Amino acid sequence: MILDQIAQTIVDHTSEIIDYPIIITDEKGTIIGSTDRGRLGSLHIASIDVLRKNRTISYETGDVKALDNVLPGIAMPILLNDAVIGVLGIAGEPDSIKKYVQLVKSHVELMFHESFKKETSALETKALDTLVQYLLFSSPADESGTMIEYGRLLGYRFDLDRVCIVIELDLLSLRLPVRDGSSDKTAFPYFQKDLIEQVKRLFVDHRQDIFSLLNLEQLIVLKTVLPRERDSLAEKTEQRMRKLNQYLRDKNHAGASVALGNVSSGAAGMKQSYENAIRTLKIGKRIPSSYPFYHYNDWEITLELLTQELTPAVSDKFAGMLLALRDYPNYETLSATFLAYCRCNMNLSETARTLFIHRNSLNYRLDKLSELTGLDLSAFEHCLLLYVALRHARD
Repeated sequence: MILDQIAQTIVDHTSEIIDYPIIITDEKGTIIGSTDRGRLGSLHIASIDVLRKNRTISYETGDVKALDNVLPGIAMPILLNDAVIGVLGIAGEPDSIKKYVQLVKSHVELMFHESFKKETSALETKALDTLVQYLLFSSPADESGTMIEYGRLLGYRFDLDRVCIVIELDLLSLRLPVRDGSSDKTAFPYFQKDLIEQVKRLFVDHRQDIFSLLNLEQLIVLKTVLPRERDSLAEKTEQRMRKLNQYLRDKNHAGASVALGNVSSGAAGMKQSYENAIRTLKIGKRIPSSYPFYHYNDWEITLELLTQELTPAVSDKFAGMLLALRDYPNYETLSATFLAYCRCNMNLSETARTLFIHRNSLNYRLDKLSELTGLDLSAFEHCLLLYVALRHARD
């Protein structure tokens, strides 16, 4: 029990307030904290009476003569959320110490309450991290098994629409306080705590939102998406990303990339959204951008996904198509010309102006591409095939 773990620490801190012996017993009357550590583990008979009557009791010198291991003083119940969890005893003449009783009792109960909150919060975080590990990394996701029940016990519903937001910290840019000429490594836990609080403040605003710290670099939010929020989801997430980066720059000269997956529901849907967010993050970091925000539904991301995730059979077919072209000495020039041609919507005049070449030179290059690949570059479908093949070859 948490009382057993912190009772002695509380006694040590409390004894600094008043110069009287103090004990704390558990709900069975066993001493679990004492200024005289030789009494630890012994039974305190008077505490049993306090626990039974649930009230403060004073013990004069004459009252304790027949009681073993009991000193004159005042004993009072310790309450946590209106429940009696133990007894606090202060040794001394009751008339001399009664002025301290309420102060010490309030101090001890406050310390227990704060410790209980921290312990409860730590247990909840651990349980939530376990749930997230099941959700994201189990294979296959069990829609009807223990995962769903575990989530329900923690208060989370899986029938809601959610989207995975992956936040990746740029640790290389992070500046921590300097001590003895180098970064103070002990400052990182404090930085991480502040970062978690900031991420929660910006991204977690619904009781069904699930937050987890995956590792030193990555945090995720499985964010609940209400129907009315779908259209503004990407815009709001980008705004929050900007605020997070502003905070990181101002405080630690650091930055973070944010990737938004697809909206889905159920355990399998959350796993899918996470995987898509991770893929989006990897692709997005290769695309020049003034702000590192990447959305799975962005068409540029979709195009990159298309060129990266071809089946082995299609990849082999494209490789065969490009074999002669890739062996050609001016391969890089021809491929760059064709990609520019596509960006200019296959408009010859505009492509020539963009590349600062004569239109005849452009026609020569396109003819050479057709010769080397066997494709008719005046046909949209053939251009599409070559475009995907070239983008895939560059990845």
